[in-house]
Amino acid sequence: MMVGYYVLIGVFLVLIQTTVCMPTPVWLFAPDFYYILVAYLAFRVDLLRSLLVLLPLGCILDVLSGTVVGMYSFLCLFGYFSIRVVAGHLPINESLYRIPLVAVSFLAVSLCFFFLLRFFETGEQVVWSWWQMIVRVLLVIIFTYPLFLGFDLVR
Repeated sequence: MMVGYYVLIGVFLVLIQTTVCMPTPVWLFAPDFYYILVAYLAFRVDLLRSLLVLLPLGCILDVLSGTVVGMYSFLCLFGYFSIRVVAGHLPINESLYRIPLVAVSFLAVSLCFFFLLRFFETGEQVVWSWWQMIVRVLLVIIFTYPLFLGFDLVR
């Protein structure tokens, strides 16, 4: 039952992110809500249930984004496993490093996304800008805590 709720929440977050929060595809102030859900699943939910949520979410993101097919699925899984591995090896209290870890992993996954798009030469004009990425990371930081609280209510 929990998997169904998180899939519905993920679909809702993706729809909000790609329609309401993105008036244009390159708008700077579009928060990446899906990545916050990926991070939450890495922190709180076991592997099987997380995969049951992430795979449909990645497919929906692939369809709505129009990039290389399978790219968002790969990035969701890459972000999930990177957060899970790093969080499992840190001896610090979880609440102290949760939001900074989400921010750093989002930056790393975005950099990976940039290089993959450059590698596949999709024909899109992909430009890396540090100040734009810092704005996006700040948006992820701002929305992480409230969304984590909301996800905890569902759990």
